[in-house]
Parts: sequence; structure tokens; C-alpha cells
Amino acid sequence: MIVNPNFRELHAAEQPDLLRPLVMPALAAVQRALRSRGQVLSPTLTLKRCGRSLSPVPELLRSSATPQSPKPPRRWTLPLNPNPTQVTDELVDVLLTPLLSPGAADVVFDTLSYSAGPLPEQLLQDDRLSDTPVWVCYGLKDPWTSAQRVEALLSFPPVERVVPLDGVGHCPHDEAPERVNPLIIDFMRRVAEKKGELAGTAASGADQQAS
Repeated sequence: MIVNPNFRELHAAEQPDLLRPLVMPALAAVQRALRSRGQVLSPTLTLKRCGRSLSPVPELLRSSATPQSPKPPRRWTLPLNPNPTQVTDELVDVLLTPLLSPGAADVVFDTLSYSAGPLPEQLLQDDRLSDTPVWVCYGLKDPWTSAQRVEALLSFPPVERVVPLDGVGHCPHDEAPERVNPLIIDFMRRVAEKKGELAGTAASGADQQAS
């Protein structure tokens, strides 16, 4: 089950063939800079966007941190979560606390600077998935994910369903759990069904060979 696939536009395979020799060295330099120097910016950017501070905050940044507010500002998640009724204090805390945890900046900037490994389309061409059902759901209001590209995943044999979620943004499992959770349950039932089909096919083949 794929929830909001990440197509990673900075990936080497995403760059035009003719421009790749020019684009990739510059892109690689930016990514190296992010990995080596970007970590110190992460708490500052997070605090600026959230308008509050959480402990522990590095001493270097403590002077720029605002006093902790009784309720975190909900505008922080609104660009990615278009449904304001789902932007609860709990959700903001769940998103914010890990971002200010020790080592979080390393993970964030390593992710941003990662341009290797398979893309979703490349993964779905793996022969090992030939008998594996794949379902995809995504938020139609996600500003970072192309609906056209997600729908195109249906062209790959393992993909059985692509489910667009209207009014949902970048984090469907957070914004619309009442819609995503039933999909996951149905998907697990489909996996069990597929497993039974494959077992039946294997048993039938064995009986034919025995006869």
C-alpha cells in the first residue's frame, strides 16, 4: 500500500538527458552543501515556521526561539493539510517534536540531498512484484505530488488501484484517517486473497504434475 508516493524531483533520473551533464554537478554540489552545512539551519527554520520553541533547543538558537505558546499555531501545517479541522494541536505536536529531536536535522537534510536509488516507477517494474498487489492513494490537494503522475502508476502490472482523495493534502493518513484506514484494511484483505489464489494455483500445478 503506497500512501502519497514521493517522486523525488531532485533524483538524477528526473533530469533531462541533454541537460544532465550540466545539471547534475550543480545539483550534487548543492546536495553536498545541504548534507554538510544544512543541519544547523533545521531548528531555526522549524521554529520560525512554527512560531514557538520546544526543548531541547541548541544554545546557539535559544535567543531566537519564541516563548512556548499554550497552543501551537495551526497555520504551520495548513499549506500541506488543506482541511483546517484536521490540523489539531496533537497533529502539530506529532510533526514538530521529532523535527526538533537530536539527529532529526541529519535525516531531513540527507533526505533532501538524496538523488540515488529507485523511483516509484522503477520499483514497480521489479519482477519480484509480479504476483504482489499494489494499491496507491494520494491527496488531490497535495502541492508536491502530481496527480497525473500518480494516476500513471496504473500502467504498471502490479498496481491494481489508484485512489484519489478529494480535499486531502500531503499526509492523507493524518488528515483523513477515516478514509485511509478502511483502504488499508481492504488492501490487507486483498493481499490475503491474492495469497490464497497463488497457493491454489501452486497446488493445482502440483496435482497436474503428480498425475
